[in-house]
Amino acid sequence: MGTERKKGGQTDIQLDSTPFRPEGTLIVIGGNEAKEGHRPILELIAKRARAGKLIVVTIASEEPEEQWANYQKTFKELGVARLEQFDARSREELLQRSRPEMLDQGTVIFFAGGDQMKITSKFGGTPLCDRLRHLYTEGALIAGTSSGASVMAEVMMAAGQGESSHQGQDSVRLAPGLGLISGVIIDQHFAERGRMGRLLGAVAQNPRLLGVGIDEDTALVFQGHEQAAVIGSGAVYIVDGRSITHTNASDNEDQAISVFGSTVHVLNTGDRFDLANRAPAPGRTEDIESELVEVS
Repeated sequence: MGTERKKGGQTDIQLDSTPFRPEGTLIVIGGNEAKEGHRPILELIAKRARAGKLIVVTIASEEPEEQWANYQKTFKELGVARLEQFDARSREELLQRSRPEMLDQGTVIFFAGGDQMKITSKFGGTPLCDRLRHLYTEGALIAGTSSGASVMAEVMMAAGQGESSHQGQDSVRLAPGLGLISGVIIDQHFAERGRMGRLLGAVAQNPRLLGVGIDEDTALVFQGHEQAAVIGSGAVYIVDGRSITHTNASDNEDQAISVFGSTVHVLNTGDRFDLANRAPAPGRTEDIESELVEVS
């Protein structure tokens, strides 16, 4: 995870330089995933958790007990026998309750939604966070929905206007995330909240990052830092800014965003994305599901 400092009124994000090469699987969900009937995303997570245990992290929520009750009911219906909630209302409380040994080799960790800044400010840099990163390096499955998805990247969308064109560099606020996946910035509830403008604005500020917009009831499954695949009922939008020839993203004026030459890919369920070569490819959902279940 990185650190943050102020410089000239702007946020300067300092990222860790330590190499991070995970063998695990990361499932980032656009929020509002199906919890009844056909629920392929949670079914996939449940299959991986049946041999061990599933910890639902509710530290981002204002209503953690209600959130826990909903997920507890759903995952029990999906056959997960060992379920635990992890919650803390402050960083002090989390440190007091932090037992890294609770995350054993068979653990699947699921970050529920809420406010992503609550996750980074409470959880980041704790012994439990270090243990999570270690397990992910070793091959564990980590999942997050809504804010629990955004927080997985090295740089996360902390705030920004949706449902309108991006307006100046101050209308999108970026902050360091947990850093489980590098080189991307993730936005959720994407089509439902009209967030293309703010994702374009974020990528225009730093074209090194791939912008990833995920619709509700849709997930992007990262396997290491090389491949990603889509499951769910919606779409995933990939904004590649390497070919940008002009942008006004550095202007302080309150203007609508101007971006020339960016590339946008739209991926449906089963489609894959090669992160190293920044190239999409068609695929089948059945192949993704079988690959992930075989890993366990």
